[in-house]
Amino acid sequence: MFAILSLFLAVQATALGDEKNRPVTKVINLLKDMQVQLGKEQEEDEEVYEKVACWCTTNDKAKTGAISEAEGRITDLTSTIEELTASSSRLNTEIKNLNAEIAHNEAALDKATAIRQKELAEFNGEEKDMLQSIGALKSAVTTLGKHNSFAQTEVSSEVFIDLAATIQDQFRKHKDILNEIVTPTQRKTIAAFVQSPSDYFDADPTFKQSSAPQSGAIFGIL
Repeated sequence: MFAILSLFLAVQATALGDEKNRPVTKVINLLKDMQVQLGKEQEEDEEVYEKVACWCTTNDKAKTGAISEAEGRITDLTSTIEELTASSSRLNTEIKNLNAEIAHNEAALDKATAIRQKELAEFNGEEKDMLQSIGALKSAVTTLGKHNSFAQTEVSSEVFIDLAATIQDQFRKHKDILNEIVTPTQRKTIAAFVQSPSDYFDADPTFKQSSAPQSGAIFGIL
């Protein structure tokens, strides 16, 4: 269009010659001015086009690279998500198993604690009973010790009967323990004493230390 306009103006300029004052001449001059203006605008448009084309090319390359990088990133993230999902599923299973194991262990611990508490109560009871037994045997040893000492402290037959009952009771309570300590001969002597404690009682005031009473054997065993 610009070329046609230039040709038209050139033809008109030749045909008109020196008719500068005619109205057509003014139109032609106006068209010439428009031609110059359009030329400038064309140059500006071409410059802008070149800049825009350069920007588009550069931006296209950048965006293409960014898209490619983003797609690669998406692939990596997708793979990571799949791995983490599998790991999460595995960990959830492990947590479930561990919770079950913890519950089982806590139940076993509660059961063991109850057993230990029962055993402790039984032990405390046995300990108390054992201490009472030790005290009773110590008392028996003390009594027999006085009877068998050089001073020959007089002891009544009732005391011997009580001692026999005490010894019989302790041998019954702690049979398993005492059977490992007392010899068969000693058990036989203890049994004889329990059966007839009066036979071991010596009430003779003229008793001499050289002929020890039969209770000395019981004293030695205890």
